[in-house]
Formats: sequence, structure tokens, C-alpha cells
Amino acid sequence: MAKGVMSRAAFTAEVSRSVPKSGPATAKAEQHARKTGKLNPLVDPQGFGVIRRSLPRFEEQEDGSWRLVIGTPIPIEIRLDTTGSMGGNIDIALGVLPETFDLAASVLLGYDPQMAIGIFGDVCDDFVLCRPQFEMDAKKIVEQLMLQVPCRDGGDTPEDPHYGLFGAAYLTSAYINRIGLKGYDFTVSDAPARHRLDESQLIRIYGPEVFDKVAENGYQINKNDLPTTADIVRDLLTHSHAFFLQVGNYCETAQFWTEVFGQDRIVVLPDTKLLPQVQAAIIGLTEGTLDLQTVQEFLQTNNVSKQNAKSILRSIANIPIGAQAALPNFSKRPQKGDVFAQKTDVWPVSSSDEDPPAEEPPAGKPKKKPGKWL
Repeated sequence: MAKGVMSRAAFTAEVSRSVPKSGPATAKAEQHARKTGKLNPLVDPQGFGVIRRSLPRFEEQEDGSWRLVIGTPIPIEIRLDTTGSMGGNIDIALGVLPETFDLAASVLLGYDPQMAIGIFGDVCDDFVLCRPQFEMDAKKIVEQLMLQVPCRDGGDTPEDPHYGLFGAAYLTSAYINRIGLKGYDFTVSDAPARHRLDESQLIRIYGPEVFDKVAENGYQINKNDLPTTADIVRDLLTHSHAFFLQVGNYCETAQFWTEVFGQDRIVVLPDTKLLPQVQAAIIGLTEGTLDLQTVQEFLQTNNVSKQNAKSILRSIANIPIGAQAALPNFSKRPQKGDVFAQKTDVWPVSSSDEDPPAEEPPAGKPKKKPGKWL
């Protein structure tokens, strides 16, 4: 893993350098997939051992101990709908990638944000799911996005993001869960899913060893009694702050996902181009780095119109605010410079000798709170 702290400038430079100026950014990957019938292992759910990991970044010391070089790693998984009218979501994601990372980092003070931005389609498509690795390096995240193969067509309704949720719930191993905290998970779509999984589709997507991998990761699933989509989300919520971001105002979509996630985890996304701002606002409220009095100004300062900022605020006002900050080990999480005896240890043996950097409020968050927003 890279040791540098990624910045908006680094992501902007990488997108400018790597993404073609015209045509879909995934054109080469789509052509390769048509020829081979396969995904690149970097984004294939079966690739690299199936289980996705979010781990600390260490630097070995002369005495054999390990120094934490950034902060506590925090996984952020995003799965984007790429069916029908949402077929261009990878290009949109690449266009706003600098803001996605920068705004998330601005509300995750003292953490090491690690992102896995994937896509989903339908079971009738050639590829139901692309699930990349958790990364923090601009070049690797851009590469993984450009290696994915969106279906782009309409076709089957409802859609099948629940296979991606299955991976998030049972095929993710994150350090942050070992210290009693949670990562973040976002599903972005305009359509409902199904309530049931299919064993053959799980094997098709994750490989013939999928149930062995689930067991290796500490979960037991009976292939003859598979969890429902609601069961999957319930289990996901034990280790992730998970949300459904709804594009469009479709009653059927809202009804389905409210039954699955609960009303407090459904957020309306006015435009997929505003994903970075909405995602950062949700994370900031959950972490306590934003509050309801300051979030609208945060949004407007970060290129959201006043009308959209008000709409977003109404939609996120009922999420579990402060849920991360309320967890017992929130204030104990390891910081940059902490020293661990072994790379596999849960807690450091000593804290950094460095003074922690002053934590500046996120862009748009005033030092003095304005009056109430309502």
C-alpha cells in the first residue's frame, strides 16, 4: 500500500492523465470482456481471494515494531447502478472522483479513508457485479474504475444490487471492525431489488468456493436457507453504517428499500453528480464532524445549489446522527504515529510522540454555529 496522503490535486491529476477525453472511460475493458468473457481480476468479485480487506498502513521500525503512517483505516464501499439510464455512472464517478475522496477525507479527521467503488447490473447481464479492492491511491482507484464493465441496458426489473450487499456483509474483512467501529457502505440506484438470493448466481458471481470463503471470514450461511436481502442488510449494519441513496422519486423503489434498510437510512440523491457531497454529509453527521446546523452551509460551500442543499438536508435529517461517535472506542482509535508490536495486533503498544495535528473543520463548516436551520 502507498504511504502518501492522497489529495484532491492527486486525484484530479490522475483523472486528467488517465481518463480518455471522449467516449466511455471503460471502453477498453468492455472490449476485452466481449473477447474473453471475463472481468479483470482487480474488479472481478472472484479475484484476489474473494474477501476484500481494509488494513492499516504501516512502516517497519528498526526494532521490528510497526508505526501507523496515516491513521485508522476506514473502508467506504460504493456500488453504483449502471443499468438503463444510469449506464454512464462510471464516467460520472470518475468526473467527481477528486471531490469524492477530498470531501470524505474532510469529514473523516484522523482516519485513512480506503475506497472500493463498484457497480452492479442484473442477473440477466453478462456481469452482475464488479467489486474492486479497497484502495487509497489515486492511480489504483482510477484504474479499477476504468476496468469495470457496465451493462448499460435496461432489461430486467427489479435489479440485483443485493449480490453486492452480500459481499459487503459477509466477504469483507476490515481492521476498523476489530476495534469496535464501523465503515461506510452506499448503494446508489433508482430501482428496487429482489428479496431473495439464488445459490447458482452466488456461485456464478463469487466462484465455487463462495460459501467456504464466507466461513473463512467468520460467517456461517446455509446454502439451503440463504439470507433474504433484509437479513443481509441487518448483518451488514452490524459492521457498517449502510445507506441506500435513491435517484429519482419512485414510490416502488422507496417502498422496497425502506422495508430493507429502514426509513432512517434512505436518502434521496437529487443528481448522481452530487454523490460526493451527499456521501460526505452523511459521513460527517454520523461521525459528528458536521451537525444539522452546519450541514447546509457545508453543502453550499461545496457546489450544491441552495435548493438542492435544502432538499438534501431534509432527506438526511433523520439518519442515525452521531452513531459512530457514540461507539465506545471512538475516542480510542489509533492515530498516525502510533506503534504496534506486530502488524496483526489490534491495539498499539504506544501512542505517537508527535503532537496530533489540529483538526480543522470541514470546508463550509463555520467555527461558530449559526442559528437553527428550521
